[in-house]
Amino acid sequence: MNNLQIKPRELKIISVIAATHSIGDAAALLGMAQANVSKYLSDFEMRVGLKVFERTTRQLALTQFGEALVPYINASLDKNSQLINFIADYKHEKSGRVTIYAPTGIIMYLARHVVHEIEEIGDIRLALKTYNLDRNEFAEGVSFPDDCDILITYAQPKDENLVASVLAKYSVTAFATETYLKQHPIQGPDDLINHSCILIDSMLVDDANIWRFCVYNSNEVRDYKVTGNYICDNTQTALELARNNLGIVFAPKESLQQEISKGTLVPCFPHREEWWLDLTAIFRKREYQPWRVQYVLDSVLNSLRTHISQAVHGRPSPDN
Repeated sequence: MNNLQIKPRELKIISVIAATHSIGDAAALLGMAQANVSKYLSDFEMRVGLKVFERTTRQLALTQFGEALVPYINASLDKNSQLINFIADYKHEKSGRVTIYAPTGIIMYLARHVVHEIEEIGDIRLALKTYNLDRNEFAEGVSFPDDCDILITYAQPKDENLVASVLAKYSVTAFATETYLKQHPIQGPDDLINHSCILIDSMLVDDANIWRFCVYNSNEVRDYKVTGNYICDNTQTALELARNNLGIVFAPKESLQQEISKGTLVPCFPHREEWWLDLTAIFRKREYQPWRVQYVLDSVLNSLRTHISQAVHGRPSPDN
């Protein structure tokens, strides 16, 4: 047993079989012939002298030994992946995983306008994940997920050791369809109390949301308590309901340029009453980042800044 030689490929195959409980499914995921996967497993069990799987009526099940073995296999694969990523980073190779978190609307904006502009991505695996803020994080700061490399959001980080780069002031205001507004006229934020507003679940306070607006031609800021019949866990779902004339939605203007130009959704107020959020990119200090993360970070931020500079004028500068 002391002379036992185990290759990472064998461990990967066993890990995938354990995850799928099927030789056929594992072969499909690995891009291998089913017979070859079976042979790798048989050879491994023969050399080890213990069965890893036993066949039930429908699928493969882990033996007691297999249950104990698989966590070790997965940990070994993770360490091997970390070693490969370290070498690739040291050589400035474009390889490994980079994870970006952002609210639903921003994730969709990145997917639609930004990700395809990252040139020569190589073997980088880019993971886009949703992170919608709750009401406390606007004031208390946003948490940075353990597996996150880049967080694009509307709040500052809780961890002061992270870098927070403000990209732009982001305009948020109330939108609805022209059909809804013809049936339910509105003159300003004071009228919101009489309307069905589409609420965001994470922002609920006493079955209501608080929407904030700068008063037109004034520096005064006011909060308005709004209610409605529909509650969503993200802005994109709320927008779909608004498109179906079901109420008023509070959303970023820059994310709705296509809807505004087509007239699908229009601002509710005749005057420019809106709230400005800081669109902020949060990331670790560069000396603590793998090179692949730096490459994606620079590409994403440069693309975002280009799109922002080409967007509608009239936005306050980040320094104001």
